[in-house]
Amino acid sequence: MIYVQIPEKHDAMGFLALAKSGTPVYCLAGNIYGVRTDHIKILKRKRIPFKKLDAKNVHLPKSSLAA
Repeated sequence: MIYVQIPEKHDAMGFLALAKSGTPVYCLAGNIYGVRTDHIKILKRKRIPFKKLDAKNVHLPKSSLAA
């Protein structure tokens, strides 16, 4: 899983491009998405800016069922 952050200005277009790909996208807070390599190609092809994030620094939400 690759984590990317899309700037606020391009977030709507970026998310739409990712969602239309047919492959699941994991949406996190702060315009952060868990994507696959084919999603990276889509973002580059559509010239949507993004920043790759180090997976160690991405805080995943905890399940409410984990209690």
